[in-house]
Amino acid sequence: MAETQSPIWLLGAPFSGVTWLAGVLGTHPQLYATPQLHLSLADDVSNLLEVFGASQGEHGHGLLRTVAEIACGGQDDSGIAAAKRWLEQRRQLSTAALLQELAARVAPRRLVIPDAETALRAYELLRLTRMAPGAPIVHLLRHPWTQGRLMSSWCKERLFVPVDYKDYSQDPPQPEPQVPWLRAQINLDRAAAHTQMHRVSTEALDRDFNTTLAGLCQWLGVDADPSALALMADPGRWPYAGLGPAEAPGGLEPDVLMDWPADLSAQAPAGSLEASLPWREDGMGFDAQVRQRARDYGY
Repeated sequence: MAETQSPIWLLGAPFSGVTWLAGVLGTHPQLYATPQLHLSLADDVSNLLEVFGASQGEHGHGLLRTVAEIACGGQDDSGIAAAKRWLEQRRQLSTAALLQELAARVAPRRLVIPDAETALRAYELLRLTRMAPGAPIVHLLRHPWTQGRLMSSWCKERLFVPVDYKDYSQDPPQPEPQVPWLRAQINLDRAAAHTQMHRVSTEALDRDFNTTLAGLCQWLGVDADPSALALMADPGRWPYAGLGPAEAPGGLEPDVLMDWPADLSAQAPAGSLEASLPWREDGMGFDAQVRQRARDYGY
């Protein structure tokens, strides 16, 4: 039996691009990337399924797609139905044990799991690190201006916006992208003191994809030769690229599914940390804490 390695977590604020990076790494021959699994929402599978059932979103879809793909014959309607039965049979397992089973099924490839929500809540981040002690974390950054433009555009189309995305200093509370951006960075920076963590930015990947990706692969201990980099240049080959079947279409961040106007997805313009924010009607700019942390990251 192939040796099972600890998983690799890809974490960041919402709209930082973690599922896009999962698609890139998921085409590496030594890695196996999944959609978002949201295992940090509960300590055991029974409670996890209850949370999924009560969710207003698509939190359970990524796990269903993954189980269907690796254990139930593929991502179609029958595979999703079989995945639901497969998970029901494992209600007594801890989420840590479920994670170990998933890792064993894809071995010798190493499991890579993106998550754009866990970093928002310190207790979930703690649960995630305890689920797989010593597992490396890739902290993916995106400039708060670019992240904010994407998130604010998405929020306009939503009837339900997560409470973590809102600014409660406004009346009524309004979606404010810098709130989740800052909260995620604070929690991940704190976690860096007691975990293996490597920080990479989407801007660095945009500027020099091969060099930045090669450095990340070397840190992860996998091949970074030209043939591996060439494979990762086409994340459309990832089994989870795009929407899943009708019963579980989700699992990916909106930033990889939506057709964004070029001005929304473009890199932040010079001086944007000091400018008025285009998604605010009051003309205010970034909070001082956001500006300082962004500068600390090199923005």
